Amino acid sequence: MDLSLSGLRVLIVEDEPLLAWELELSLAAAGAIVIGPASTLSLGLALADDESLDAAVIDYRLGHEEAVPLAAMLYERGTPFVIHTGHGTNADGGWWSAPIVRKPSNPDRIVQILAALVRNEGALQHSFTSNRPG
Repeated sequence: MDLSLSGLRVLIVEDEPLLAWELELSLAAAGAIVIGPASTLSLGLALADDESLDAAVIDYRLGHEEAVPLAAMLYERGTPFVIHTGHGTNADGGWWSAPIVRKPSNPDRIVQILAALVRNEGALQHSFTSNRPG
């Protein structure tokens, strides 16, 4: 499997600075153009407003807020994303089929999952898209 994210624009939304930095390093090493990291939901939504995103990694809980609006936005646009969380998630909405990686995790695992999603490889991409309406 090709783990390269060369030239792909990947948004990071993570409120823990060390984790954001580790994700940024791993994504950049895989060739991604890192957007962010954003540490708040409002900043994440603002950065996600950029239509040219190829993928995203979002922390489900950002302070006292849940990233539901961001997940819904990405899902509606068809932008693949990974939910990176140490908390549970609210399964409302079609975006629940996005892969969930529990913290603590290896950032390289997230790179691997994103690469599979954006390269349309295997069951990860199928599970992400098969539940979409239309």
